[in-house]
Amino acid sequence: GLLEAAATTKIEVARRVKEPKSTTFSTTVGQNFSFDLKDGLLVGEGSENFHLEPFDEVYIRKSPSYHQQQNVMVGGEVLFSGSYALSKKNERLSDLIAKAGGVTPDAYVKGARLIRKMTEEELRRKEDALRMARMGGGDSISVKKLDVSDTYSVGISLEKALLNPGSDYDMVLREGDMLFVPEYVSTVKINGAVMYPNTVLYRKGENLRYYINQAGGFGNDAKKRKAYVVYMNGTVARLKSGNTKAIEPGCEIIVPSKDPKKRMSPAEVIGLGTSTASLATMIATMVNLFK
Repeated sequence: GLLEAAATTKIEVARRVKEPKSTTFSTTVGQNFSFDLKDGLLVGEGSENFHLEPFDEVYIRKSPSYHQQQNVMVGGEVLFSGSYALSKKNERLSDLIAKAGGVTPDAYVKGARLIRKMTEEELRRKEDALRMARMGGGDSISVKKLDVSDTYSVGISLEKALLNPGSDYDMVLREGDMLFVPEYVSTVKINGAVMYPNTVLYRKGENLRYYINQAGGFGNDAKKRKAYVVYMNGTVARLKSGNTKAIEPGCEIIVPSKDPKKRMSPAEVIGLGTSTASLATMIATMVNLFK
């Protein structure tokens, strides 16, 4: 019998060309017949007297309008959290929020984030990158820096998506997406190369220097000009010391550290000193010879 996804139209039969008595060359490589199926019987022109022959190939196509349910998740500060099935291919963030009954008064829409599952093609590319990193030399990507998870965060702006439905901000969803709308978070985290990683209250209008001071200042190995911020919605941005609008509630400030310098061992220092002395002696000898 047919599978659930089978189309009952455009059923094709491919037949070999068999002309054992032919004495001329022919460009025909096969015969194709197309029929429809109704009540288990072929219908269409020539179907009344059509019989299968040895080596015939019958092709049953998948119906172009057949789609299995594709589910997405929404949680956090919405009226009805849970799993929802997509009703169309271009369903967007605003459509999902509408299905969930909208957001609650306590929702921090600006901090909403989306977690997406990787497709087979994305997983294949990641496996290729891992394989190259393991086989490569010093210039290849570090294996430790590659994320081995099958999900990743997508930076979204749910606030702008709800204000402008159907715009570029209103991202199209796909199967497996997980949307989370958090509550308002009134703190800011400071991590990385600081004296004391800390979590402090958000103060509107304060710049990077204020929050770094709340963590005891920069560490000795801090890359001060490379500090960046990770927002609740998954987006990342570089930080400038005088920018007071870049830091938002619930974000995390990260200060990267410099690469550790390799110090010379005592034996290496002695060896370098001996080599320098030998080189100086050789130069002095050559100078005396050419006087």
